[in-house]
Amino acid sequence: EQPEGDQPPGERIGLYQLAEQLTALRHDVKLLTKASRGAEERNEATLVSMNAAIEQFRGVAAQEDEAAEKAARPMVEAIIGLDESLVRGRRVIEQARQRVLEEWNAELLQARERLDELYATQAWWRRLMLRPWHQATRDVYSARSLETGRNIFDSLLEGYDLIQKRLQRAMQELFIVRMDCLGTVADPHCVSVVEVVSDPGREPGTVVEEVRPGYHWNGKVFRFAEVKAVGEH
Repeated sequence: EQPEGDQPPGERIGLYQLAEQLTALRHDVKLLTKASRGAEERNEATLVSMNAAIEQFRGVAAQEDEAAEKAARPMVEAIIGLDESLVRGRRVIEQARQRVLEEWNAELLQARERLDELYATQAWWRRLMLRPWHQATRDVYSARSLETGRNIFDSLLEGYDLIQKRLQRAMQELFIVRMDCLGTVADPHCVSVVEVVSDPGREPGTVVEEVRPGYHWNGKVFRFAEVKAVGEH
């Protein structure tokens, strides 16, 4: 029989065993701390590597864009040169068409007048005999001959239109845009004024003639337009 107030017998823990448990616990804490620090260091190293990789990819992408733009520049210059040549060629043909038709028309009128003068100098009986020949000759120098020349130029301009339309489609696909400067105020960011003209009826800076067309490529100025603009009044 146990005496009253005594505790039931149980396992007693001595100071030695308690020290062992604390030592083991401290060791586990150190291991966990070390593992946590290692994981943190590895995460930081991974983040640094990822940032370096991202910057490298960005640099490669920029270099690729720069290389692609550099490689495409000669082609863009060639297309712009072709477009400029076609514009100038069409302008020359239109000017030649107007000049040739005017000269041709004047020569036809002179030829008909000369025929009429020669016909009028003949005796009445000769005029009677030559009337069919005279009329046929006048028909040769009629407006129908002028229309033939006009049709030749129109056919040539129609061929130019087809070529220019095809080129315009190619330019749209490559994001090449010819500047439209005529009648607008010269923008110093994309227009170079090579000659100043006097025109009191227009606002200063207004472009009145395009000496050389300008172009945009991918939304940026590829070549400045060279123009003639109105000076200060």
